Amino acid sequence: MSARPRSRLTLVEAFVVATATVSVIAGGLLFILLETSRRSLIDSSERLRDVAAQRMEGRVSRDLGEASQALEEIERALHLGAAQANMPLALEPVVFTELSNHPSLADISFTHAQKSGYDAEGHAILAKEDRWQLSVFRATADPSSAVVTRATMLQGERFIASVRDRAPGGSFVAPLSVEGEARDPTTDLTFETTASQPFYGEALWSDLHYSELDAKLTPAQRRVVVTVQKAIEDASGTFLGVLRVGIRTQTLDEIAQSRVNDADPDDPHRIFICDAEGRLVTRLGPEDQLSVSGDDLRVQTTRMPDAIAQALRSPTLRTISREHPNASEVLTVSGRHFIATFRALANTQDWIVGIVVPEDYYTRDLRALRDRFLLAYAIVAAIVLVGGGLGLRALRRNLGGALRTTMRMREFDFAPTPTNAAFRDVEEVMDGLERAKTAMRALGKYVPVDLVRELYASNREPMLGGELRNVTLMFTDIRGFTNLAEKLAPDALAQALGHYLEAMTNAIRENGGTIDKYIGDAVMAIWNAPGRCEKHAVRACAAALACTAMTEALYASPNWAGLAPLFTRFGLHKDDVLIGHFGAPSRLSYTALGDGVNLAARLESLGKQYEVSILVSETVEAEARDAFVFRLVDRVAVKGKTKPVRVYELLGASGRVSDAKERTARTYERALEAYFQREFAMAQSLLVGQRDDGPSAVLYARCEAMRERPPSEAWDGVYVAATK
Repeated sequence: MSARPRSRLTLVEAFVVATATVSVIAGGLLFILLETSRRSLIDSSERLRDVAAQRMEGRVSRDLGEASQALEEIERALHLGAAQANMPLALEPVVFTELSNHPSLADISFTHAQKSGYDAEGHAILAKEDRWQLSVFRATADPSSAVVTRATMLQGERFIASVRDRAPGGSFVAPLSVEGEARDPTTDLTFETTASQPFYGEALWSDLHYSELDAKLTPAQRRVVVTVQKAIEDASGTFLGVLRVGIRTQTLDEIAQSRVNDADPDDPHRIFICDAEGRLVTRLGPEDQLSVSGDDLRVQTTRMPDAIAQALRSPTLRTISREHPNASEVLTVSGRHFIATFRALANTQDWIVGIVVPEDYYTRDLRALRDRFLLAYAIVAAIVLVGGGLGLRALRRNLGGALRTTMRMREFDFAPTPTNAAFRDVEEVMDGLERAKTAMRALGKYVPVDLVRELYASNREPMLGGELRNVTLMFTDIRGFTNLAEKLAPDALAQALGHYLEAMTNAIRENGGTIDKYIGDAVMAIWNAPGRCEKHAVRACAAALACTAMTEALYASPNWAGLAPLFTRFGLHKDDVLIGHFGAPSRLSYTALGDGVNLAARLESLGKQYEVSILVSETVEAEARDAFVFRLVDRVAVKGKTKPVRVYELLGASGRVSDAKERTARTYERALEAYFQREFAMAQSLLVGQRDDGPSAVLYARCEAMRERPPSEAWDGVYVAATK
């Protein structure tokens, strides 16, 4: 470490100087008393505004709660069978009753469909038939207006909507009149999102939007609603459809007209509701209009007060979240101070209630006293602000750099950063952090990165010992690498091997694997250790195919310098093995031990005998067969084992294997079955047309040998591998 100039202050020295200066100034000024009084008034006003914000939140929650209550009651009726979901009109009385019991509701819709599962992106797979929608909604914003029933049914290849107006107390048996052709209700975003796998069974709230039931009307005629929707099941867990409940939004505008201090007719508090981006949700005046902003409806006003406009642009507003639900700040508008209070509204799409008020509304009695001390305070404050501001700016910048460095280290980011700082203490801390990051970067190159991350996050040292864990293991090797090594100079060989192992490593890590070790040109990798991962056999198969693709791209790139492409063999096996830290207490190695490790290694070398690239065990095939295409290659007792295992060749991902390759594999499997049944001639007849296929050529030759020297009665078809 280089010597540090002694002229730089330490943090303690800077703190002592700053404290002494502030104490002398504060002791000579009565302004402290004035500021304390002002702060007390501001704090009292903040509590008043917070109570008002809570009151506004309660009003919004009450209206939203009515929608949630209606949804829960209808869902309970459908789940218990108290309401029938087989036909739209059978459900109408229950939906109509809920709408009538809750005046704040605007509409209730139930979209029925039959779900058979999910596609690869998590969207629900629906049957083409038996799709319909029942919607019951108020004809106008008046809660006492007539209720309209709309039934959208599939007739042939089209959806037809029929409607019926029903005044409160009217009959349910009046006929419906055909309204016209309608779109498939299951294509609406509220249905598709709610029925999808990620959100299935959750009650999802929408933002402010035009009612989907008014799709054929002009924007001026359409109603504005907020909806909650949820996928509904019956008692047996069968999907019935998606239930959507919408509420009227007139009460939101009423909130903006409320007062914080009802006792003051000139109360200057202004209340509004906005979103996290500072866009208005409520009108500030009757002349304000709604318009589409992005994917949402927002208020557009031409007469916005400057204080509210600045509050909507405030960075503090962007910090409001579920974790930080409220905050306040002081705004300066045309030289006048305003206090803005923000509070998050629960059960909404990140809506926030804001209250803005002039600060002098609370401090007007103190302003006269403040003016008397203003001149004296200004002189002293200038000195403090200039000196303290410069010092604090440098201190904050230095400490901020140290804090950012430690936060990046917690996120496992050990990239180097400059260590320059205005204070010697901070620079020494930064230098120590950089040395620690250098050590961590070096450590990550010698041991699995996931292991380093786990040890760093838990702040513990590795201990001798292990645990039994189900993992998938991969062993790889290069055919003919010795010949390549003999032809290249050591530096060229190191460069080629480095490019090759980098491609292999990237493919394995991108698919959730951990590099256990490099054994010359070979690689040993593990899935589900040290970090847990689901379906690790599937991810290991994907990694093997990715390794092949990335190395082929490497061979075609300038980095390979025109060398002959290499052929890599893979062995994959899933088993319970011992995972942990092994070795001497002073020198440990994180690895896997057990028969499963040996079998994975044997599978890699066994691929040489069958002339295949990727050979996997039956445990891997059993887990990954839905995602990949395999070929049963043989039943083998590997060297050192008496119990046979089925071994498979990984052909490729499902849907990406050519028909010719698929036919070759299935023909081989039929021949293998004939071989197991001692029908050697039949097996050869099946294989005669595909002897250019490695496993087929091996099996054909084996059948020839069996025909010349028939096996004993005890022969069970198991191939005993005599070599590793």
